[in-house]
Amino acid sequence: MTHSETALFAAPINNFPELENITPPENKLPPIKINGVAKISAQPQDFGIQVKINNKTIRLRYPPGLWQRFPKTHRKILAQNIAFGLTFHLPYLFTSLKRMLYNLPVPLSESFFFKGLSLALPSTAIMQKQKEKRVTSNLLRRLFDVEFVYSNKKTDIPPYNRTSMSDHAVMPFTFGKDSLLTFALAKELGITVHPVYISEPYSPYEEFTKKLLAEPFKKEFHTKISFLRNTLGILREPAGGWFGWELQLTQYSLMLLPYVYAKKAGYILFSNEQSCDDTIVDEDGFRCNPVFEQSHSWLLQNSLMASIIGGNSLSIGSLLEPIHEIAIERILHRRYPQIGKFQSSCDLPKKPKGDGRWCENCSKCARMYIFLLGNGIDPKTVGFKRNLLKGKYHHLYTIFSSNRVRDFGYDQSAAGQEEQILAFYLAYKANHKGPVMQSFVRHYLAFARKNEKRLRQKYFGLHSTKTIPHDLKEKILRIFKNELKDMV
Repeated sequence: MTHSETALFAAPINNFPELENITPPENKLPPIKINGVAKISAQPQDFGIQVKINNKTIRLRYPPGLWQRFPKTHRKILAQNIAFGLTFHLPYLFTSLKRMLYNLPVPLSESFFFKGLSLALPSTAIMQKQKEKRVTSNLLRRLFDVEFVYSNKKTDIPPYNRTSMSDHAVMPFTFGKDSLLTFALAKELGITVHPVYISEPYSPYEEFTKKLLAEPFKKEFHTKISFLRNTLGILREPAGGWFGWELQLTQYSLMLLPYVYAKKAGYILFSNEQSCDDTIVDEDGFRCNPVFEQSHSWLLQNSLMASIIGGNSLSIGSLLEPIHEIAIERILHRRYPQIGKFQSSCDLPKKPKGDGRWCENCSKCARMYIFLLGNGIDPKTVGFKRNLLKGKYHHLYTIFSSNRVRDFGYDQSAAGQEEQILAFYLAYKANHKGPVMQSFVRHYLAFARKNEKRLRQKYFGLHSTKTIPHDLKEKILRIFKNELKDMV
């Protein structure tokens, strides 16, 4: 398969005039008048949900036909819980905040979000530049210092809806390797997938690129990708910040409920893989999962929360739980190459160049590049242009630079180092060369040779399966065993 055969854009992305008109939000929070107190209210509207924070009103708009099919009793409850889930972190962004006054009853999601944020804060701490913010206990103290006040109204509980189909699934879709493999597996198992890309206001270039990919994807696989703009995402910390991003996927679970209802879906399929359970101990002595909300234990909590608020028998799960990233890359590109060619895993913080799918200057790009090489996949087939084994890209690989790359919490921690070492070793055995590979040989080749069997068993082996839907588990494991048998 040549690069020209897998090219997805007919012309360079910079030839699109629409890209010139994209205006990223300013590198600051929206103007909200805060004087120690935030008064927050939420109402369902004909277009979707309206949230007001003091003087600022933000509207979350759903496709009209989809929103109208969502029952009015559910709309009010969803509005309350989305408003809470996307605002309760604001004390970390507005240091003067002392009281959060919610003009709504205690939301059903309150205890879930407080537990989730508390357990995710160590991962936020390790990404902070300021010394006092790198201390997890300081971040926890801030959460406990704020008074959260609700109205005296009784909490609404939605009526139970039994209408769902186990052969239909809604899934948050990004064109990353994980969501592509989830889509491919579900399609092979006869599940009708309804992909939804939720775009964030601080990533306009990424949204534009995904829309370009969506057109050829729809033509080839007869699957439309819906786009939902999370306008409430403007309340997250902008430009490389981490506050407000901790429970992003949990928030998405709530946002996707109207899609679940409209499609009568029995599942929301996330794409959380095995390394999402990896932990380290942070500088303050707290156990830290760099991607806590993608952990399998939290996915079960997320499933419970969404089912309660959605009032149905919905189940949230992951087909990828048993396997690690490097195995995902292998299965995707070897079993489903026509789907794998759409891979786009970079968050594109700046205006893209070339075909626009990769910035080729972040730790995630470097990680995907070496995983592809280690699995015998030419990175050009997914749009890479540069040789990331050249010396100037040395700092992007976290096994060589533990403190200089802060693109992603997982890369910033030590959790994924051995998997990257294995990928380098496999690429080395395949005779890939360059200054970065020379550094690997000097620092890690002896370790990789000594530990090859253990590393292969861990990163190409099968592990826990508690979030795979029960009726799909046997078929999924059979596929994984068949694809990975030669690597263990």
